[in-house]
Amino acid sequence: MSRLYVRQHFFSLGGHFDVTDANGNTRYTVVGSFFKFPKEFQLLDPSGNEVAKVIHQPFHFLDTFDVDMNGRTIATIRKKITFLRSQYEIDSGAVDVQGSWWGFNFTVTAQGQEVAQIHEDAFSFGHAYELDISNEDYEGLVIALVLAIDYVKAQDSAGASSSST
Repeated sequence: MSRLYVRQHFFSLGGHFDVTDANGNTRYTVVGSFFKFPKEFQLLDPSGNEVAKVIHQPFHFLDTFDVDMNGRTIATIRKKITFLRSQYEIDSGAVDVQGSWWGFNFTVTAQGQEVAQIHEDAFSFGHAYELDISNEDYEGLVIALVLAIDYVKAQDSAGASSSST
């Protein structure tokens, strides 16, 4: 089992931050594109090899985000048509996400077995998430899902604040 922490730097324009273990050691690095179209985030191991990529698909009617690993799309997050509050669905054949992923308190299961629990740290500056991963084979996928969901929430918040002005 591994406990990892995703702590984003609040003012990081390019989206560059580390995923650390309980001792503060860097386990992964996240590098976001700054001027690239479409927007994407790469999850890199300590050697600089790409583990996963989160890509915002801009030419869809509703917001769509793909999580790619090893050149394949393994999960897609799509905005649903709703009238009151934004809702999204996660489509992944590899895992199921249960709980309040919008509130960052959810569980990831694979083939009926729990592989991770994710919780948001409400007392940190910026965004911070604690990931308890019981099956390390899913570490990259779980981190990529957290990145995708966080980006979805940020996009939705930015859209809501710009439409209310």
